[in-house]
Amino acid sequence: MIDRERLEELAALEALGLLPAGDPDKAALAQAGPEGEKLTGELALAASALAVSAGSAPPPPELREKVLAALGPARVQARRASTPAVLRLALAAAVLALVVAGLDDWKLRSQRDELFGRTADLSSRLSSAQERLAAAQVEKARQELYRRVVESEDVKILLLGGRAPQPSARARVFWSEKARRAIVVAGNLAPLSPGKQYELWVFDKGKPVPAGVFDADSSGRAVFESPEMSGIAQAQNFAVTIEPAGGMPAPTGPIVLMGS
Repeated sequence: MIDRERLEELAALEALGLLPAGDPDKAALAQAGPEGEKLTGELALAASALAVSAGSAPPPPELREKVLAALGPARVQARRASTPAVLRLALAAAVLALVVAGLDDWKLRSQRDELFGRTADLSSRLSSAQERLAAAQVEKARQELYRRVVESEDVKILLLGGRAPQPSARARVFWSEKARRAIVVAGNLAPLSPGKQYELWVFDKGKPVPAGVFDADSSGRAVFESPEMSGIAQAQNFAVTIEPAGGMPAPTGPIVLMGS
């Protein structure tokens, strides 16, 4: 039974193409069976990767002497009559560590790439789950708003039409005199620049009263519930303007939606 150290040495020679047909070492490697074939294949792959990454550079002239010296005087003397075999073993010993290191590095890179791939997949799934959760929360909030205001017995529905600079914008306002609240369901709203929000106005006795700010989603839709407007005697009209984030006490920006 061939030992592990000898098996690695022969596998390295075979991976480097240094075992010609008929060589006793080649026969010894063949006796190792699948284990020898697997090790040879891995070393050959690592050697190829190492050669590509390292580029071409001739070995220094003193490498041969250093390798021979590392083998020890007794071993060199015993194999002097068989110099080609000694050189083959010396070359295998010199590159074996590099090849094994290259193989380990290749395996680590493969594992790293696989881990990155799994992380990206998990991140994508998490993002998708968060989007579904957000959509579910919006739908739940919409149903709650409809239950509280839209289905009130005294609800009034007012249509708002688009104005420049957003003539295609549309909205419906559900106003409950009893609840003193308004719900805006809007569409075709344009995205706003950072620091800007849409602001709803309720006209009471001809004067605009701020009724809260809101944002549109990426598709231009918005569902917004105003705070309680207990000070409104009668909602005569509604409008939506573009204002600084947080809103203003009086309209300052362009009107994008208007109705009555």
